[in-house]
Amino acid sequence: MAYTDFKTLAQVEKELGVNIKQDSKLYVDIKPAELSPWFVETMDLSYDLAININTEAARQSLIVDNVLIELRKTLPISLFIKKYFNVDDSKGLTGNPDGPVCDSLDDLEIRAPVIVLVEAKNNDINPGFPQCIAEMVAAALFNEKAGVVRDTVCGVVTDGVSWRFVNLKDNIATIDRHTYPFNDGRSIIAILKHFISGEAVSL
Repeated sequence: MAYTDFKTLAQVEKELGVNIKQDSKLYVDIKPAELSPWFVETMDLSYDLAININTEAARQSLIVDNVLIELRKTLPISLFIKKYFNVDDSKGLTGNPDGPVCDSLDDLEIRAPVIVLVEAKNNDINPGFPQCIAEMVAAALFNEKAGVVRDTVCGVVTDGVSWRFVNLKDNIATIDRHTYPFNDGRSIIAILKHFISGEAVSL
């Protein structure tokens, strides 16, 4: 069993003991971020290209990965794309998450704390929540095993155009019902920076 085997929220609740709830517009009041000239220029080309190619791989590499690189340009974090993250085989917490972000400058291996997980999906976001939450549970367990305290682990499910956010605290996963459009990326970058700073909304 692996992260990709978690197909429903009911399965996540039953097998991982997570309580799932929903709220709305948790991050709409966050001030949009300033973007680097590199990101603006890159997205002018890569965003439309990703939409026209219209595959999950294209959206991951041309939109989502560039968002993560933009975060790395301004924050002391490490990024991992599809790197094996085996936390607990017995619970099915194993596999290759799309984009773990760690509060560390070590790019050679994933180190605690893992603070954000980005899960890219193609045109169908809701089915991505079970897998994303399973990865968040793994991150919380990984941090705990390392003795690193991080109150909240945050998750993202996106197709590049639409972005949905989740936070996990005290075994409660809160899914924001609101869909955040990419637009120019300023609000998305700001929300992710908000997560990384440890200020994610916890209910």
